[in-house]
Amino acid sequence: MGENHMNLWKRAFLYTIRKKGKTLILFLVLSILSTFVLSGLSILSAVQQSALNLRQSVGGSIHLIRDEDNSRNWTYQQAPGGTLVGYTGSPITDHEIEKIMQVEGINAYNGVGDESVFARDFSFISGIQFSERSDYSRLPSVTNSEYYKYFQRGVFQLIEGRHISPEDNNVVLISTALAEKNGLKLGDTLTVQCNYDAGGYPDVTLEIIGIYKSTVDDGQFNTTSTDKRNRLIIDHHAMQEIMMTDTVQFDNGVEFFVNDPENMENIVSEIQKLDLDWDCFKLTVDNSGYKAVASSLTAMQSMITGLITGIGVVSVGILALILHMRVKQRIHETGILVSAGVSKGRIILQYIAETLLISVAAFGLSYFSSSMIAQGTSDFLFDQIAEEQPVIELEAPDDGSEFLDITGKYIPYDTSDMVTPQDIEVRVTGFHLLLVYLLGGCIAVLAVTLASQSVLKMKPKNILTQMN
Repeated sequence: MGENHMNLWKRAFLYTIRKKGKTLILFLVLSILSTFVLSGLSILSAVQQSALNLRQSVGGSIHLIRDEDNSRNWTYQQAPGGTLVGYTGSPITDHEIEKIMQVEGINAYNGVGDESVFARDFSFISGIQFSERSDYSRLPSVTNSEYYKYFQRGVFQLIEGRHISPEDNNVVLISTALAEKNGLKLGDTLTVQCNYDAGGYPDVTLEIIGIYKSTVDDGQFNTTSTDKRNRLIIDHHAMQEIMMTDTVQFDNGVEFFVNDPENMENIVSEIQKLDLDWDCFKLTVDNSGYKAVASSLTAMQSMITGLITGIGVVSVGILALILHMRVKQRIHETGILVSAGVSKGRIILQYIAETLLISVAAFGLSYFSSSMIAQGTSDFLFDQIAEEQPVIELEAPDDGSEFLDITGKYIPYDTSDMVTPQDIEVRVTGFHLLLVYLLGGCIAVLAVTLASQSVLKMKPKNILTQMN
């Protein structure tokens, strides 16, 4: 058996050497086709890596919020001043957060609380006054201020100190404007008190650990509470003390940040399987930042995938046609082998061996040729696709809510500062070459098999007859 195999490869080698012209034609065809495939695989791999890097840098988030549309979660009670509305559904607490953080693909979270306070030993920047008790400001509590949307989207910029972390207790970030008005600096303290009419709330002292600059142009029509320069950003423990609550509750929801926005749908599906009170909670998804800058890469991925598939189909067709012609021209040789007792199966195996020998050399050459053209091809295709992609506008609702919202969810992305890919660095690797050898070898075997169907179907007597 070993000798037969040796004779098979020896005959295949001798035939390719003897038929130099035919061998050269097949070699060139295989080289060109494999260069296209190898370049395509290399470009696709580079695009996929660029897309992954971009997704991870821009990120995306899943927001767990109270389902305020469910009327069963609210109570309505008549009072002298009107109707008192109270939320009676399940609150979002650390219990829900712990469960969701176990889902694979989530790397961080930020919960946001919201209340209002009076300034006790300092002064807010005064705005429009409606009463003596209207000189207060809303303050968000956060788990990690670095993930707070006002900072994420550049509306607030930390210029001194550090961000709030989950371990902090009774700390605060203030604006440069508020610091200048009151002569405050890092390490100083300020005291606040909840502004609820019920009274009885304690004075709470907060240490300044960071000072931020607000890029919002606050005008003359702001009240004290809506002026972003008055925002006191605090930790949840401080909020718990201010409001005298037993547990930390995230009334404005919790935002969970994912490693890869492309997996958002699967992550949401896994979260929805958790044992949470879904009558009181719901999820919203934000991957608008990635969509705004990734359209070119997404389009290029689809195009390159289609090109590789198309090249593979065309390669089979071209090779089948060329090899079919080679088989027809070898009827005389085939008849001699059949008359000598060689089976048709072994004859087909010799054809396959000849093609594989030529393929090995052609695919090896394609490594060098594709290395020379892959980067240029990628640059050309990316430039063409980038020009055709429309600019995605991320709009904020124009209903006034962006001036009141404490979470920052209505702040649009400023796409002009986002890191967008200008080009794609392509590298042809040994792994890509191995794929071409495996894919090309399968295509070569398939093409030879298809081209040899006419021989397989012929009876030995007919083959000998066609020799004449």
